[in-house]
Amino acid sequence: MLLFWALLSEYSVGVEDSYNPFLCRGGFMIEEKIFKSPTEQRKRCLIWDQTVSKCMFLLLLTLICHTTGAVGDQQEGRVLIAVYAAGGSLETDYGLITDDISQMVTGIGNTTPDTLEILVAYGGSKKPGWEGMTIQNISGLAADLADDDSLNRSEVLARFPEASMGSSAALGEFLSWIHTHYHYDRIFLVLIGHGEAYTGMLFDQNHKDDPLTLPELVKALQIGGFNVELIGFDTCLMSSLEVASVVSGYASYMIASEESEPAEGWQYETLVSYLAENPDAPAEGYGDALLQSYLQNPIQGKTLSLLKLDEAGSVTASLDRLSKELIPILATSSGYRTLAQAFNSSQQFGLNGDGTLDPATMDLVDVAEQIGLVDPVLLESTTDLIDATRRMVILSVHDDAVPRAYGVAILSPVQINSGFYRFYRDEAAITPAWDRFMTRYLEFSDNLMNITSGSPMDGLSSHQ
Repeated sequence: MLLFWALLSEYSVGVEDSYNPFLCRGGFMIEEKIFKSPTEQRKRCLIWDQTVSKCMFLLLLTLICHTTGAVGDQQEGRVLIAVYAAGGSLETDYGLITDDISQMVTGIGNTTPDTLEILVAYGGSKKPGWEGMTIQNISGLAADLADDDSLNRSEVLARFPEASMGSSAALGEFLSWIHTHYHYDRIFLVLIGHGEAYTGMLFDQNHKDDPLTLPELVKALQIGGFNVELIGFDTCLMSSLEVASVVSGYASYMIASEESEPAEGWQYETLVSYLAENPDAPAEGYGDALLQSYLQNPIQGKTLSLLKLDEAGSVTASLDRLSKELIPILATSSGYRTLAQAFNSSQQFGLNGDGTLDPATMDLVDVAEQIGLVDPVLLESTTDLIDATRRMVILSVHDDAVPRAYGVAILSPVQINSGFYRFYRDEAAITPAWDRFMTRYLEFSDNLMNITSGSPMDGLSSHQ
């Protein structure tokens, strides 16, 4: 609890060298608990200290690449799955990323590279062989796993020993490698690791849990110099408007989860075998195969969505219009409490490993519906936002633990203060009017908390 509130009140503090990560932490955690067993380690998410120094990013500009495998002319084909995996504690403690790669090997079978190729960049774990970033294709990975179920071959396509997987330089280098050596009709980029919504993802254990931030993700996509058909986030809490809006210029589709993910993540054997048999399948085809297989995991609290990213602009425009109407409501305390009721009643996301909830984000459709319920004057604008969001969501699945998960989330203000928002403003602002509204709302919340010496939510009903 002290770690969380220290970040909220001291959002400009310096480097923290004694940071200790905790697995299974969806959302913004306020309780320290280390999960000891694989059954407790149920969520693919992590809390991290934003005060970690960014100086390592500059060092990555001087990465030394050791190319040890044969790289010839451009390899051509139909479908390329490019996997960027920051192993972190998922790999160090449980070998879960190696399990993912093993599933890919099984799924691709004897499919030839001109039909389907898989290229993996892996690193970010303290496990031997996971330092820096290593690039290898699926045939090399299959041979490596056949030896002893670990990734430790000396011959790989490329190795960047000093890279941080949580940097734009490393991801950008991987994408540039693809651009140089591969020419495929369809390219899918899948990011695997820990995720914490708009605050960051893909934490590198070898670089003080350096996270890849949303601005860094965009920079890496720009470095790559090409667009992909699909960008997938096999991480917690990444199916949000904050994420979709920034990647919409670089991909046609996005697959991600609103809620925390089970530690096992996606079912790659299903996805890869489907694409091996159906290399020309539309997004709805491979998306449905993945979503349905993901839903079979018995752990509760699952969501997964396929988004059409060219609709993201309409959603952000609708959000901006609604936000302009919300700002005047904050002129009075009763107006604030009306909106607080709507936020507090909406579907929240941020499940922990023990099944408790720490709200990090909230469902965009549901919060729009709740606002319309508490203030019918806003129904036209809330309906417009709901309709735009539903056009963006092609497919969405969820289980009974999150009944009002409709595919896209947005920052939830129920457990943060204005200092926390200012710290992540670049990532969370989305639109000018939404930024102005959220800034004023949280300042009002802070003032009310100071007056009452309690929570501004006191007296309000609360449920997921």
